[in-house]
Amino acid sequence: MKRIVSFLSILGLLASACATTGQPCKCPKPRQPVPVVIEENDLDLEKIFESVVQIKVKVDERMSEGKLEESYEYGTGFFINDRGLILTSAHVMALVDDARNVTVFHGGRALQARPLKTYRDVDLATLMVDAGRTIALQPAPAKARLGQKVYAIGFPYVDVFTDRAPAVSVGHVAGTDRSIVYEKRAVERLLLTDAFVANGCSGGPLIDEQGRVLGILRFNLSKDGSWLGLSFAEPISSYPEKTGAKR
Repeated sequence: MKRIVSFLSILGLLASACATTGQPCKCPKPRQPVPVVIEENDLDLEKIFESVVQIKVKVDERMSEGKLEESYEYGTGFFINDRGLILTSAHVMALVDDARNVTVFHGGRALQARPLKTYRDVDLATLMVDAGRTIALQPAPAKARLGQKVYAIGFPYVDVFTDRAPAVSVGHVAGTDRSIVYEKRAVERLLLTDAFVANGCSGGPLIDEQGRVLGILRFNLSKDGSWLGLSFAEPISSYPEKTGAKR
């Protein structure tokens, strides 16, 4: 009857023989497992949220059946320096006729805001609040790349949420330097993303995986009230002034 010897037993016998003769072992070495490297995303969204504000604009007031009724528009903005300077979309501020009608919510505080400049050609505007030292978002050092992962941050659906907390939508850059006819006028050089931009998010930051601003959220592409899966942002390079951001 033949003895059947396993491969591992043979390796063991060879190793013992090498040890007995004192010669360097030429036996095959067992293959070492290849470590799996998991890349962690160190983006601290809670920290980013500290730089994002909600903007409330009173657009109308009227008496109805003896009661004062007020209507508001909402948007989002973010700090671009450490002294309370906020960048947002111009259309968020379009109906402001009195600076006293603009309120900024930040860190549980309601702050009186002072509108500064408007850049209508690129749908950008700035305003200032006295919030002490603020944490600014840095602009991205390079243009957005196709397929790049992005985060859209803003305050969506103020008629649904009551806690005044920002929300984040994750997506990718679906297009750069895109043109579209929006509200009967041509808009050019837009960023296209599949991250969702809801009502109330206009003026919020579109950031990369390092928390740097690639663009300012403008509007989503919709038809008959339904989102078509794509949203638009104004590139941060459209802002004509240096941000002076510090972090």
